[in-house]
Amino acid sequence: MKEFFSNVSPLRAIKDLWQILGAPSEFRMRSLALAVLVTGAIFSVMWQQGGRALPRPPEVIFFESWRADRSDAEIIAGNIAATKRARAEAAAEEAHAEEVRRMYKAVGAATGLDTEAMDRQAKVEREAAARADEARRKALLDKYLEKPTPAASPKAP
Repeated sequence: MKEFFSNVSPLRAIKDLWQILGAPSEFRMRSLALAVLVTGAIFSVMWQQGGRALPRPPEVIFFESWRADRSDAEIIAGNIAATKRARAEAAAEEAHAEEVRRMYKAVGAATGLDTEAMDRQAKVEREAAARADEARRKALLDKYLEKPTPAASPKAP
């Protein structure tokens, strides 16, 4: 075991480095530069990976709060604006998805795939998912919304 540690001691490593750097060689500087570059790259990757440390602090998400004295008209106007924004975002997302589907169809047609059959199948699946989503929403509304009760008619004697 003593021989092993004598071969890997820091003093021995420094002596070996000095001997290699002092020896005349045509590739000495290139080899040194390459060794420094590779070592630096390895340590750079290790540094970016991180390690055991304190966990990241939680990400705080702030949400909008509203005044308690808002009128019904202000609430309705806010809901209408939020609905318009949500519908515009959904339309933009659908347009982007349609553009991606168009690109996939072009690639599929170029490679000889039957893109029409795949498109029909995908439309059926999207419609089924939309119907299931709509049924889930309707079930939630039915569960939590109050149903109006018919007014009792006065009985005449």
